[in-house]
Amino acid sequence: MKRPILLTKKALTKPIELTLERIESIRQRKVDNTDKIILEGLFVLAMASFEHSLNDTLKVLLTHIPEKLDIKTEPISKDELIYGNPLERAIDNKVTSIGYKNLSDIIKYFIKIVDIPENIISEDELDSLLEIKATRNLLIHNNLVVNNIYKETAGVKIRNPHSQGRLLIDQSYLFNSLVVLRQVLENIKTELELKYIAFTKIKAIKSLFEYIFKTPVLVFEDEFSIVGDEIGGFKSQSSSIESLSTSERLFYDIWLAHSDGREFEFPRHIIYHLDNANIDKIKYFISALDLLKS
Repeated sequence: MKRPILLTKKALTKPIELTLERIESIRQRKVDNTDKIILEGLFVLAMASFEHSLNDTLKVLLTHIPEKLDIKTEPISKDELIYGNPLERAIDNKVTSIGYKNLSDIIKYFIKIVDIPENIISEDELDSLLEIKATRNLLIHNNLVVNNIYKETAGVKIRNPHSQGRLLIDQSYLFNSLVVLRQVLENIKTELELKYIAFTKIKAIKSLFEYIFKTPVLVFEDEFSIVGDEIGGFKSQSSSIESLSTSERLFYDIWLAHSDGREFEFPRHIIYHLDNANIDKIKYFISALDLLKS
C-alpha cells in the first residue's frame, strides 16, 4: 500500500503566515524611524523573508508530495546518498538551485509546483517585485549606487538615483515595498487555502491510521471522537482495541501514547519478532508521530 499524503493546509501556509507577521512587525518598526541604516536593514529583511517563505512552502509541499519533483533533479553526493536522507537532500538541492534563478523564474516555478493560477500575481505586482529585488541586490552588492546590473534587472519600474548616483530607501519606499510583498503573499495564501482545502489535519491523521492499521476491525470514527480538526479523545466503549494482534497492539499503544497521553510498557521482545514489513512500518510511523502531537 502506498504511503499516505500527510500534508496539511496549515503546514503548507505556515511559512507565508510567519512572513506576513514579520512584514507587519517591520511596518510597525519603520514608523517614526528615519535612520537610513535601520530602514535599509528592514528592507533587506522584508525581501529575504518573502523569498524564504516561497522556498519553505516549496519544501513543505515537496516533502509530503515528492512526486512533484522534476524527473531530473540536482545531483547529491555519495555520502549523502549512503549516510543521509537522499530525498530530503534532493528537495533541498532543488529548492536551493531554484533560489539562484531570477525572480520571475522563481515565481513561475513556485506557481507551477503548488499548482495555483498563473495570474495570481498581476503584471504590475511582478514589475514591482522585480524592481524591489533589483534594489535589494544593489544595496547588498553596490551600496545602492546604480549600475548596469540594476538597469538590466529592475524592469519597467526602474528608479532614478536620488543623489550621487545612489537610490534612496526611505520610509515611503519601504512602506510601498511592504505593501507589494504583503499583497502578493496574501493572494498566494488565499489560493493555497482554496487549492488545498481538503488537506485537513483530521484527513491526514485518518490516512495515517488506515495505513498503519490495515485491518477492517478498526474503524477510525469508532476509535476516536473528532472535535473540529482535532482528535477529541479515545472512544473506549466502541473501540476494537482488544481484538488486535500483538504487533498491532504495539502500534496502537504507541499511537495512544502520542494522541491521548497514555502510558504503556514497551514490550521489547516484540521488536525481535517483527517482520521486515512491520519494521519498515514502525520506522515510518515514528517519523510521522509529530502529526499526532501538533
